[in-house]
Amino acid sequence: MLRRLWLLIFYVPLCTWILIPSAWAQAEARLTWLDNRFRVDPEIEQITFVVTREQPSQSVVLVAPDGRKYYADRHAKTMSWYTDKGMDIISITHPMAGPWQALGKVSINNGIRFISNIQLQVEPLPAQLYQTEVLKFSAQLTQNKQPLLLRDFLDRVQLKVVFYPLTSILSNESNEPTPIEVGQFADDGQEYDEVAGDGIFTVALNVNVEPGKYRVEIASTNGVFKRAVEQTVLVYPAPITTSFVQSHQPLTSHSVNIEAKADQTLAGSLAAYLVVKQPQQKPRIIQRSSHRQQSHLVLTWPNDAQIGKAWWRGWAYVTDSLTQRELVFRLSQQNYTQVAAVAVDFSASLAQQQAKQQLIIQNEQQQRLLWVVITNIVIVIGVLVVLLMWRRKRVVQSDLIVPK
Repeated sequence: MLRRLWLLIFYVPLCTWILIPSAWAQAEARLTWLDNRFRVDPEIEQITFVVTREQPSQSVVLVAPDGRKYYADRHAKTMSWYTDKGMDIISITHPMAGPWQALGKVSINNGIRFISNIQLQVEPLPAQLYQTEVLKFSAQLTQNKQPLLLRDFLDRVQLKVVFYPLTSILSNESNEPTPIEVGQFADDGQEYDEVAGDGIFTVALNVNVEPGKYRVEIASTNGVFKRAVEQTVLVYPAPITTSFVQSHQPLTSHSVNIEAKADQTLAGSLAAYLVVKQPQQKPRIIQRSSHRQQSHLVLTWPNDAQIGKAWWRGWAYVTDSLTQRELVFRLSQQNYTQVAAVAVDFSASLAQQQAKQQLIIQNEQQQRLLWVVITNIVIVIGVLVVLLMWRRKRVVQSDLIVPK
């Protein structure tokens, strides 16, 4: 019994000593020293401190090995400092080797954690994109080429995709192109993101920009760390066209016509999915796919003759003939209003036409009568004028006769 006790006394500390180095080899290091000191090795090119503070408290003061102090609002250009409720995240490029110290109400439970050599790994975008295309796009943060899974850090990372239009040489270079944000990454297991908290950020990239050449930048925007990946892409017009024909008669259906360009897409690869909401009805789903060698689709739904507001939206799917890439396009919601059908009364229309014709005839008769009256008046006036002139002439001649 005594022998077993001595074995436990010596064996347990030995195992603990062997396990400590393996713990420090993990992706993150946690420091809970009483004086909040930690040492940075000379080979580290970039390091990020994640400092958890007690509440309430202000941001910590970071003291470098040479005694220089840095604050959240006053720090070196090589630093990026993100402060949140109960947490400071400080990234330093080319940090000074030696012991650093954080002064403040550092949490005893969580202490100070640091990560180094963070890299932003991004999948390359297709060199050719299409307007209104929706693309699943992923990015991942790694440390020493291993996935970074520090949730306190990842939850505060904001990665965005921004398109910068590339102006031509003839344009005025003094006018900087306006950046267009087309997506923001998430690691929440929603929509296109597969697993929440796995360190892989995913975005449904909505290429809702004008056709042209762009510089695409994937970067952090909240100051937690500074990383950016750039790529040049070309955005082409969408290879599909969509038109909506609204019915105004109960026996005629509404229809959405989708046409794929034969020179850009594979024949028979077109498919569509619509959600339709009509007045006083629940949304309904309509799905169609084109037959072989076809490049168009017609999706219809009956006009239920209910009066009110209605809408439809959906997705279109087609295959790029050049790259064999599967393309997804969002069909934005289109609203329309259903009104009561107008019954055409042909008898009333015929009566109106007859009344118009009768009115025209009456107008013509009145005009002819008016011309007859005017003509007669002119003739009478003309006769009177002639008689008056003849009479005056006769009187003048009688006055010129000399009496014998």
